[in-house]
Amino acid sequence: MLEAGPARAVTFNLIDAGGVTGTAAQQGFAIAAAYWSSVLTNNVTVNLKVGYSSLGTGIIGSTGSTSQTANVSAWEAGLAANTQKSALDTAVIVPLLSNQGGISAIVNGPANVNNNRGVDLSIARQRYDTDNSTNNKTLSINTSVVKAIGGTATYTGANAAQQIDGSVTFSSNFAFDFDPTNGITAGTFDFIGTAIHEFGHALGFVSGVDVYDSFSTLPALLVGNTNSQTILTPLDMFRYSNDPNNKVPGNAPVLDLTVGTASYFSINGGISQLFGDSRFATGTNGGDGDQASHWKDSPGCDVQLGIMDPTDCYGQADYVTALDLAAFDAIGWNLNFNVLATPSYTKTTKAIYNQYFGLSATHVPEPSSWALLVVGFGLVGGALRRRPVAVA
Repeated sequence: MLEAGPARAVTFNLIDAGGVTGTAAQQGFAIAAAYWSSVLTNNVTVNLKVGYSSLGTGIIGSTGSTSQTANVSAWEAGLAANTQKSALDTAVIVPLLSNQGGISAIVNGPANVNNNRGVDLSIARQRYDTDNSTNNKTLSINTSVVKAIGGTATYTGANAAQQIDGSVTFSSNFAFDFDPTNGITAGTFDFIGTAIHEFGHALGFVSGVDVYDSFSTLPALLVGNTNSQTILTPLDMFRYSNDPNNKVPGNAPVLDLTVGTASYFSINGGISQLFGDSRFATGTNGGDGDQASHWKDSPGCDVQLGIMDPTDCYGQADYVTALDLAAFDAIGWNLNFNVLATPSYTKTTKAIYNQYFGLSATHVPEPSSWALLVVGFGLVGGALRRRPVAVA
């Protein structure tokens, strides 16, 4: 197992799922792990499978995350119990709970549910959900985030023995540049940037809006009553809109978990977007064409909201921004600096490579210590796509 991370930092165990040991990818994954360990100070261990395989058309990398169900109130209590509160933790506003422990939010589906047939989903319709049913009171939380807030992660099935928190797969259909110090070679993708992005999904950058979006491709009878399902994630507790369809009386912003709606990340109850622009992508099928578990895609290849942008370009060097790290701070991770006081924070993969290449090399294990596992995963975290127009 690979153990990367100094004291008071996240430790990553990277497990070879095939095609990694002895390659440049091994070093690249180690550098990505070393970066996350350098900024996240929770004393927890995150177990990730890493590997290569052929993925769907245009998909560079994808992540599957192990998740478990927990009450919204339990997640909020975990945040409140944090003894290393940052300035963001002190300022952040989490959803107000009803006396039954539920949140209120705009969701997809008609106002009247036909429980006899078990059908309530239509992404073409929206309703203000205040009924305190399962989808109001429970969250699907990455096991890595459960650990981060001091909870006990629960693993079942094939995940139980090795306590696997996520599976990161890179597409063997694309060429990668493993050394960004001299730029990213034309016709290749930034491996370290892609790895940091995919690790970010396993660390909790996921949205249940993608679940609603995926339901839109299924017959309604197969979906059932979404009121009785656990769909939303901790990241969704900061997903707001200005209620463009007027589902809630008044002019205040509202927690909005619908597909296709212009939504944004906010730590002050939706009053403003963090750092000026913190828009989310709105859905592959019923939204803007990108998974909601990402920032809003930038129109060009040179400007991104952060590493959690949904697409990448040939020859593009990636970077992490303050907005990226603020999202992880909000959902339960601890940072080693005050991100609110550093809104201009930008860390390029070139800088990350220069800083952690030597360090991470000392942590790279011998091939015999990389375990080959076959595991199952719950919530799909997200996929980073190639842009239709590649820019060198």
